Amino acid sequence: MKSAEKILKYLNHFFFVPSIIGVIGGFSAILFRKLIFLSHSVFSLISGGSPLFYPVLLPVIFYITYNVSRYFVVSPEDATIDEIAKRISLERGGFNLKRGVLVLSLTSFNIGFGAPVGREGPIAKLGGVLSELFSKVLRIDRIHLPIYLTCGVASAISATFNAPLAAVLFGTEIVLGKVNSYVLIPLVVSASVGALVSQEFLGDFTAFYVPPLHFQDAEIPLFILVAFLSAAASLLFFVSFNLFARLRAAYRHYWGKVAFSFGLVVGLLLLFHPEAAGVGYGAVGELFKNHFSPATALEIALTKLFAVVLSFGSGVFGGVMAPSIFTGAFLGYFVGDYSQFDPRVFALVGSAAMLSGISRAPFRSSLVIVELTHSYQLIIPILLTSVTTNFLVGLSNEIDFFKRALFHKGINVEELLTVHLKDFKLSDYLKYIPPIYENAHVKYLIERFLKGKDRYIPVVKSPKDRRLVGIVSLRDLRLAAISDLSNLRVKDLMTDEPFVLTTDAPVEEVLKVVAIFEANLIPVVDRKGIYKGMFDVDSFLRKISLPQ
Repeated sequence: MKSAEKILKYLNHFFFVPSIIGVIGGFSAILFRKLIFLSHSVFSLISGGSPLFYPVLLPVIFYITYNVSRYFVVSPEDATIDEIAKRISLERGGFNLKRGVLVLSLTSFNIGFGAPVGREGPIAKLGGVLSELFSKVLRIDRIHLPIYLTCGVASAISATFNAPLAAVLFGTEIVLGKVNSYVLIPLVVSASVGALVSQEFLGDFTAFYVPPLHFQDAEIPLFILVAFLSAAASLLFFVSFNLFARLRAAYRHYWGKVAFSFGLVVGLLLLFHPEAAGVGYGAVGELFKNHFSPATALEIALTKLFAVVLSFGSGVFGGVMAPSIFTGAFLGYFVGDYSQFDPRVFALVGSAAMLSGISRAPFRSSLVIVELTHSYQLIIPILLTSVTTNFLVGLSNEIDFFKRALFHKGINVEELLTVHLKDFKLSDYLKYIPPIYENAHVKYLIERFLKGKDRYIPVVKSPKDRRLVGIVSLRDLRLAAISDLSNLRVKDLMTDEPFVLTTDAPVEEVLKVVAIFEANLIPVVDRKGIYKGMFDVDSFLRKISLPQ
């Protein structure tokens, strides 16, 4: 009986619940597309589809969107991928159904009327909202809630972009930060079911047609140039996004007028280059048919970039995935068209590079582009350019490399650096564990472990020379226990040259260490390598987790 209950429990976790969530995610994507189509039909009815109406209608749309979102206390930042990942990792849900539906409605409304934004952020949020609602109805154990919330997000993204593998990677790389069968199987089931539902009602499609393309080794230096341009465009987006978010908060009573002005500027930009309106995948498809000159491609890329910056700056809702792909494709095409090589190769590589720069997820970005276009033969330049772009963007703020790893450990790094850790001192978290000498007999080490509770013991040179030379753990002792211990010294089984923190290490360095290492104690030395104590990670986490 117990065996049958156990099998049923596992079937429920691995297949039944993820399948239902996948169906929910699939129909969410279909609903979203229908809403966008309906909004675009209204726009066409009013304007006849003429770009002349963009400067007339978009200011009104931006003004309405800002005021509606202000009234319901919701902002574009609430629908970003990072915010969704933070909500799942740090708060285990807490999505608001009304706000989720509002974000989806406003986004479909904006895209239908030509706002140059994408779909993935709002649809991911809706997937999280509906999967949380479903989990509450079934009274899912709280320990499983992050897995099922991620299933909802992944299934919605999979159905939206017909990219189940990229959606699974999205869940593991960005949201959960874990890769094991207990997590992976439900994600695969949800993403696959979501894609199947979407394919059944919308067809098995690629986002835009890309002919068979091949790269040459001689093109690699130009791929690096594409990475630099994509990194520069990504940084411009980040700086503008953060600046406008602060300005909106500071001048919220006047921002409606600013939003109206931004809408007018965006409308004028789209009047000259209507290809940049909406999601823009149709224009990207035309790009791969060589329908644009290099100068025009550059103009359209810049138009899209500035239109997106102003749209988000005004308070318009939407995702950044489609605009990233669009901008990167046109930037890459511009670079390639001035070379002797096929510019379409650079367009595809550029789309992945720009997406990597904006999303800070190079592997997932590469896989998205490959799945969207079925261009598996270009996976090498796509991966190389994506990771290069991600590296270049990360140089501007090194802690960004570790931000999501910290989310997975329950740490909101932005809040910490601005509130909790402004006056950080490493000495406040030092725990002094008496060291052992490297030439000490292993029997003294065994006595230390038997008498004390410490799992790690620092090793110094000698009583007079207090330089740290290694660290020894219970694991080291267990591995050595199979041999003859009678002649062993501590130096024979210690880990030499361990990673250390210096006493003057800045808080950013400490956060990187916390993100990377699983150890709860890390050696601390001064500039001369003299042992000073152990950084107590548990004490640090307790401190930053409690209200100040």
